[in-house]
Amino acid sequence: MNWLILALLGTVFFSIAGVLDKLLLSGYAEDSKAYIVCQVLASQIFTIPVLLIAGADFVYPQSVIAMLFGSLQVFPSFYYMKALQTEEVSKVSALEYIYPVFVFIGSVLLLGEVLELKHCAGGLLLLLGTVLISYKKSGSGCNGLYSDRLHNNGLLSKPSNAISPAIKPFLSYWVLTAAYFIALKVLLVSIDEWNLYIWSSLGGLMAVLPMLLVGSVRSEVTGFFKQGGMAVGALISEETFQFLGIIFFIFAYAIGSVTLVSSVGALQPILTVLLILGLGIITPKLAKSLNESTDWNSLKQKGISFLAVALGIYFVSGG
Repeated sequence: MNWLILALLGTVFFSIAGVLDKLLLSGYAEDSKAYIVCQVLASQIFTIPVLLIAGADFVYPQSVIAMLFGSLQVFPSFYYMKALQTEEVSKVSALEYIYPVFVFIGSVLLLGEVLELKHCAGGLLLLLGTVLISYKKSGSGCNGLYSDRLHNNGLLSKPSNAISPAIKPFLSYWVLTAAYFIALKVLLVSIDEWNLYIWSSLGGLMAVLPMLLVGSVRSEVTGFFKQGGMAVGALISEETFQFLGIIFFIFAYAIGSVTLVSSVGALQPILTVLLILGLGIITPKLAKSLNESTDWNSLKQKGISFLAVALGIYFVSGG
């Protein structure tokens, strides 16, 4: 199985996890920080079996670095989850996957990868696709009480045309995420894929445990798990797809270029919209709770931006 197939499968799993994140944040979790703590705690359901089956070899300093970057990766999640609470999941996915541009820069400066003109053109198309999908007219992407709530909270501006408010905090997300994936590529030279997953997962756990010392966060986390089987089951389902996405991408990074593997992930917004449209056919009520705009004008806008992203991926992957 080559790196492209692994990256494509990982992107599919991440897309499903993203839709589940939106549903959970809409219906079960009000505090995005507490939700991230719940995610990391639930992810240990997969880390512990991997640890017991594959074992963990402590290799200094690689294992420590993996834990460090696993801890740092928790912080970009705050931006991602906060954005999910204020914006459509397809648009957040598009904003998320601008980080390959920073991976390109880091891979050239730190890993010595050589980028041709078509790679640079692909990076610009990825940027263009992100700006297009972030651009909205008043009332686009949310309406009624949902739109009023965003306006009242200062999360959505009143002018007729605007860039999505979710884009503002994403610079830190892009830089930290790009640094994380470049670090994965470097670490995979000296430790195997399963050890990398274990140590980075434990690093994430170390990052969120201190948050449980905060009374409000601890109360929110406890309240989430007290909501019963539906909430916990949905969280475990989300973490299952998240785990599969991480594993497939780690193995893709092990055998492929960090630039090319990262660029494949930019397909996630397209897959997300397809998933939501499928949900609209199967369970319209559930799809409606995602607050995703599926009117003709919105779909045209997304289609043009996704085309730019697809062309960007084509050029970045070698044309």
